[in-house]
Amino acid sequence: MFVVQSNAYPMILEIPESTERCLHLNIPEDDDAHLAFVALPSSTHDEEDGNLPKWISNYKDLEAHFFNQMLEMSKSRNKAALPQRFPQDPPEDVKASMDSFIQYFEGETKSGCQVTLSNPESSTTRSIDAFWFTPLVVNHVRKATRAHENTREASPLEGFSACITNTNEDYPVHIIMDSVLTSEEFGVGDDVLSEDESFQGSHLTPLAEQLAESMAAAKSIIKEMNYMERRESRMRLTADSINARVRYFSYISVGVLLLVTYVQVTYLKRYFKKKKLL
Repeated sequence: MFVVQSNAYPMILEIPESTERCLHLNIPEDDDAHLAFVALPSSTHDEEDGNLPKWISNYKDLEAHFFNQMLEMSKSRNKAALPQRFPQDPPEDVKASMDSFIQYFEGETKSGCQVTLSNPESSTTRSIDAFWFTPLVVNHVRKATRAHENTREASPLEGFSACITNTNEDYPVHIIMDSVLTSEEFGVGDDVLSEDESFQGSHLTPLAEQLAESMAAAKSIIKEMNYMERRESRMRLTADSINARVRYFSYISVGVLLLVTYVQVTYLKRYFKKKKLL
């Protein structure tokens, strides 16, 4: 369970296979909020064959592009709502990675993730399917989860709920999520700061550089652990399958042995009776 802060940068969530992750969004009584999601494939991939798809080898640029687009989309909103599409088209290398992924999954555009918005104090819920690389925008969350159109419900103490369900059984999904209060406004100073090179990592302090290295190492470890977990699960299924086959073969062998024994005993009894030895 996560608590979302509306004044923070976009966050990236990994939704494992057949798993649901829920977030809580606290909205002031006199305010409302907009939510935006975009589904990306996970960078985890079985590398046993040694051939990485193009979208895996270029994953950092792919993820960075959509992260920046989510940030720019929250800044380029008008007073009424967030835009329903990203401000810029992807560059050629990112577009090639997107096409490579869609081709890898045989043209499937649905991510298998579903976003469900709800107010714990209301029985009304709203579920929306998420598509690959396509922004899913929900403007005015309070209104979207309202039981009756002409009523205004109080903000729940635990916050509005946004649950993301990954129905895929074979692979996790990355979700980039951002939230913006309708009362927030970006000034000129914010735009200038967002374009400062220091935010691109060129003037980071040694402590910040060490933190970035630690985060990269932790991300690499988590990626390796997820890969080992999936590999162990796959190996366990293979071992269970082999054990089942051996067990069935043993049953068949015992059955054949009993049948052969019966035939031999019956044959010998008839032979001895024919020779009048019994």
